[in-house]
Amino acid sequence: MAKSRLALKCALSGIVALLFAVIWNQPAYAWTWVRNATVYNGAGLCVQGDAGIDHVRPGVFSGNLAYGNVYARSGGCGAGLTNTSPTAAAVQVEVWKWNGSSWTKCRSTDWKYGPTGVSGGDLGGPYGPGWVFDYGGASSCGAGFYETRAHVYVWDGSEWRGGVVRSGAENVT
Repeated sequence: MAKSRLALKCALSGIVALLFAVIWNQPAYAWTWVRNATVYNGAGLCVQGDAGIDHVRPGVFSGNLAYGNVYARSGGCGAGLTNTSPTAAAVQVEVWKWNGSSWTKCRSTDWKYGPTGVSGGDLGGPYGPGWVFDYGGASSCGAGFYETRAHVYVWDGSEWRGGVVRSGAENVT
């Protein structure tokens, strides 16, 4: 009796593991995204940003979009910082394509400036200016691997602090 229970448990465990492998392996998304990457962390200011890239895939919620966001936080990357100046923070999005030996810039946005702060509600968190940019997908620079480079900066009162967040590559066909 004990051996049959053990055999049944092993068989069921195998079936469950197989189901997870099949379901988990399905490509559920059409984008690559890096969130809350720290590009500067000083005594009183931490600058974080997001970079993402997407491309159209039939049957999946998707679009030929590049994303970039910037956030100002207190030193040590704690709570969000509020600065209502319309030029408190800045973000620019560039879309790059791998040409087989190096990355080349395909398209880019202008700089977008805006205030920083903390939103309310259940999902409140830091906010700052951001871009959602339609880069055109493969029709822009041809099929291949693309990535977003979000340039994210916050003005600390005397100097722009920040850097570049890279989304990682997405195969755009």
